[in-house]
Amino acid sequence: MTSTDVAREQVEAFNAGDWERFRTTLSDGSVYDEHATQRHLEGQDAILDANRGWKEAFPDARGTVERAMGGNGTVTLEITWEGTQTGPLHAPGGDLPPSSRHVSVKAAQVHLMEGDKIRETHHYFDMMGMLQQLGAMPTGTAA
Repeated sequence: MTSTDVAREQVEAFNAGDWERFRTTLSDGSVYDEHATQRHLEGQDAILDANRGWKEAFPDARGTVERAMGGNGTVTLEITWEGTQTGPLHAPGGDLPPSSRHVSVKAAQVHLMEGDKIRETHHYFDMMGMLQQLGAMPTGTAA
């Protein structure tokens, strides 16, 4: 399995809610940075808990890998995340109650690999766009 395959496998495991399969993609000392929420997580359990939290807020959440590039121990995925918020969303400013709204969010993940495992992930996604789609922020254009 190539590094790119491992990164794709993690998205597929998330889609399936298969947390043991998800765990197998992570190295023992994995680190996860979710820049939109300013979360820095260390260790497999913390990373799994964060992903379970997303699935609780969006039980039908699904990532579609639009593009994958790998080389020199790094894999970058462009992903479209989609789902309907039917559970509470734990956000930096407090919990957002279920909105029953569907969102589609563009994202990128940069994975630093350690052999055939993910050692470090930097996840970038459009938090403002997601909050607007959920009705938690006003929409509009900047002046």
